[in-house]
Amino acid sequence: MAAPQAFDPPANFGAPVVSLQRNSGPLPAVDVLDGLSGWSVGSSGLTRIDFPANVVHPGVFPENPFSEHVNLDREFSGASPGDPVVVDSAAGRLVLAAFPVTIPGQGTRPSRHAVELVAAESGSARKAFSIAVPAPESGWGAGEQIQPVATRVVGVADSVAVVIGTDPDGRHGLSAGIDLVTHQVLWTTPADVVAQEVVGDVVVVQRQSALEPEVRGIGVRDGVQRWAGVPGGSVTVSGSRQVLVGHDSSTLVAVGGRSTAVDVGSGKSVASPLSGQAGWECHDDERSVTVCELMKGLDPYALVGLDRDSGAELWRIVADAGRVPPQVTATWHGAVYGFTDSGPVVLDGRTGMDRTPTAAAAPFLVNEYFGVSAAPGSRPEGKPNYTNRSRQVVVPAIS
Repeated sequence: MAAPQAFDPPANFGAPVVSLQRNSGPLPAVDVLDGLSGWSVGSSGLTRIDFPANVVHPGVFPENPFSEHVNLDREFSGASPGDPVVVDSAAGRLVLAAFPVTIPGQGTRPSRHAVELVAAESGSARKAFSIAVPAPESGWGAGEQIQPVATRVVGVADSVAVVIGTDPDGRHGLSAGIDLVTHQVLWTTPADVVAQEVVGDVVVVQRQSALEPEVRGIGVRDGVQRWAGVPGGSVTVSGSRQVLVGHDSSTLVAVGGRSTAVDVGSGKSVASPLSGQAGWECHDDERSVTVCELMKGLDPYALVGLDRDSGAELWRIVADAGRVPPQVTATWHGAVYGFTDSGPVVLDGRTGMDRTPTAAAAPFLVNEYFGVSAAPGSRPEGKPNYTNRSRQVVVPAIS
């Protein structure tokens, strides 16, 4: 079978070639694309599915048993375990996932809660290695551990993977830096310090306090504190060296609150078109543009394109100003994918102009060969549900 033609980035997609479904059917729903394959994570382990041959490889598992009382077959994005991460590292091209596990007890030693990083070889789909990191004590009772229920790979830099496993509210847990070459755990944080994002060589962490959470920066390889003292709750990456810190995490889906753009190298506030308004959600196109959207209730209110390196505003679409801001499903290599009430649309990431006004799909995963979008279906009110990841279709790039 001839390999599909590559388009970098795709401007439109063809008819579906594969149907996928979470928790049922012969082909599992995927969580990340990797060339001509997708990867899924759940109770079947870390699994590669090849397109369009529809070959499902045996899953890769942690060495330790999965934790009890944790649903690994999540129905929505953001549940545990988090989406796999595909990375080119000094150890080769790897696919990484973090699982909540239990290290069995032995003799008089009790069992322990842990997060296990599982690495698969991208090319062979075989297991490369896995490393379990025990969860810290909670501080609420002698010897009582945090039980991680939400686990994910936060990011990778300098061949160091940053993994977390948090309690149900996400405020306490395990954060660790793991060297992908030596397989050593380089650092961990106290239970009240949780990694949020990896930006360059800095891990942006949040420390809980009785008053207001504090955001800090630590080194990705040594875990040493670079800066501290930034008050705030939510953290979103808004550029190659910048994060946006929201000062009211309750305003994630509504206009209100405030935010500050922070340089991750110094921890100092910097000028940004996004500052002053909390609730922005940003999408990195992995090349030159960061696209940030602000919701008002359940509807898009504003969409802003920023230069990924400088943070300068490139374009802006605001509701009731002549154009309809789409709800973004993905950004990749200078293209913005999303939908309005009129259907799927593709924007030019550098100009914000319509590139494909009537696109065939609004993919939430995209690379040069494929998009993965919600399977055709309707909400009760008759509108397609473009954000449903449980039932998926793979659509080939055609332009």
